[in-house]
Amino acid sequence: MRESSSCPGDCNRYTDRMKIMICAQGGGLKKSYNKMAQDEYCRRIEHYCELSVIDAASRQLANYARFEEGARVLLDPRGQEITSHELSERLQDLMNMGTRKLSFFIGGAEGFNPALQTYIEQNVGVRPLSPGTSILSFGKLTLPHELARVVLLEQLYRAFSILKGEPYDK
Repeated sequence: MRESSSCPGDCNRYTDRMKIMICAQGGGLKKSYNKMAQDEYCRRIEHYCELSVIDAASRQLANYARFEEGARVLLDPRGQEITSHELSERLQDLMNMGTRKLSFFIGGAEGFNPALQTYIEQNVGVRPLSPGTSILSFGKLTLPHELARVVLLEQLYRAFSILKGEPYDK
């Protein structure tokens, strides 16, 4: 386990804001363009929340899912597809309920091992974004985990922009 990146700057100065953790399977970003995109979205997101991005081995994902507090979401091709506006609404719902920590877990190229996914759902108690939604998908396309991480960061930035009524270049 190693923290590959957290938002640039001093995100920890905002203790009353939502804390979002992205825990991704893999050994970090190998492609410089993915690293640049991640850093850019982390910089943008730091205005809305405290953010950390962590690289973990497959077995460590289960440990993070088990011990993290707050809402937990698995990103997996078999999950439910939602729109950017639905994501922003669910973030708002979580904040309205007083949730201060939200963790996203990104599996490998094939998603999560089904046994690990079942274990997490049954024994860890994945706390959903909303009833019945603890596993989300970016669609039926297979994305490399590096790109899935960037897509998640972009969608979080878009969701916060929607919530704040701020313009977002499409």
